[in-house]
Order: sequence, then C-alpha cells, then structure tokens
Amino acid sequence: MLHAPKIRQKAFFSIYLKKFNLIKVLFALFVLGMIYGAALIGLNQDEALAQLGGVMQRFISKRAEQSVIITLISSFSSSMVLITILFLVGFFSIGQPIALFIPAFQGLGVGLSTAYLYSSRGVGGVLFCLLLILPSAFISTFALILGSRESIRFSSKNLKTLFPQKFNQNMKGELGLYLKRFAALTFFQAISAIVDAVCTFLFARFLL
Repeated sequence: MLHAPKIRQKAFFSIYLKKFNLIKVLFALFVLGMIYGAALIGLNQDEALAQLGGVMQRFISKRAEQSVIITLISSFSSSMVLITILFLVGFFSIGQPIALFIPAFQGLGVGLSTAYLYSSRGVGGVLFCLLLILPSAFISTFALILGSRESIRFSSKNLKTLFPQKFNQNMKGELGLYLKRFAALTFFQAISAIVDAVCTFLFARFLL
C-alpha cells in the first residue's frame, strides 16, 4: 500500500511521456514537410517559380482587395478542411497513417509558400512571410498537430461500430472527450483565421 502512490505517479509520467513523444514525432513530420517544400523550390527553382508565380500573385492580389470578413471566412473554411479530415479518420482503426500525413502536408504548404516568396521577392518576401503567413500558420499548425494526436489516439481504440447503443460506457466517455477536444481545436482555427484576416488587412497592401 505504501508503494501505491509511487506506482500511480510512475504510470502517470509514463503516459505523459508517450503523449509528448507523439507530439515530437508529429512536429518532426511538419518540419520535414516544410524542408521538402523548400527543397522543391530550391532544386527546381526556375520551373517551380514559373508554376507557382501566377497562382501566388493572384492569391496575394485577391487577398489585398477583399474585405476582412471575406478573408476571415475563406481562411477559416480552408483551415477547417484538414481538421475535419483528422476528426473523421479518428473513427477508423486504419486512420493513423492519414493522421500522421496531415502535419507533413501542412509543412509542405508552408515550405513551398515561404521558399517561393523568399526566392522571388527577397527581403520583401521575408517580410510577407513574417507578417502575413507565419502568425496564422503557427496557430493553425499547433491545432493540426494536436488534432493529429487526438485522431491517432482515438483511432487506436479499435472501434468496432459507430452505433451509440453498442458502445460500452468507457467508449461513450472517450467519444465525448474526443468531441470536446475537436471543438476546442475548431476554436483555435477560428483564432488563426482572425489573425490571418487582421494581418492581411493591415499589411497586404504594403507588400504587393
């Protein structure tokens, strides 16, 4: 009996360590995706710039001209696509590979856009990234990494059915917690969209 608190404490730290290691893996996948995206621009600079140039210029010009509300809605809806995918794949026992891929995909997009802006605009591109891309991308990426962790954990529960009447009591509790956590992640994505809209309104016109 005297050793029970120590055993519980050890179990707690063991669970915490596993969670922390998963976060590190997901963050590493994001960084690898970002490096790969930047390398695509660096290794195939002329071809990549030609392909991305027109698309990015139209995107930037459109962002500078549209209203704050339109930017907010557009940013929120686009960021929610990946969160929604993570939420859905959590219900499948084979969803872990998709959940692992999402941070890498996010990193690829950030790497491509930042490397393109730096290669094509130099110092102006760096300012554009710092003021318009990275503030909202930081929040959005944080939410996606947490969402990936929750999706992987829930997927690993080996759900056999999605019918609520067949859930055991423990699974009902897990589902409730899963829904609450993704509701919180949706809130983070809303904050990311607000930051994106405000930064675009304040700085986009000066960086075109």
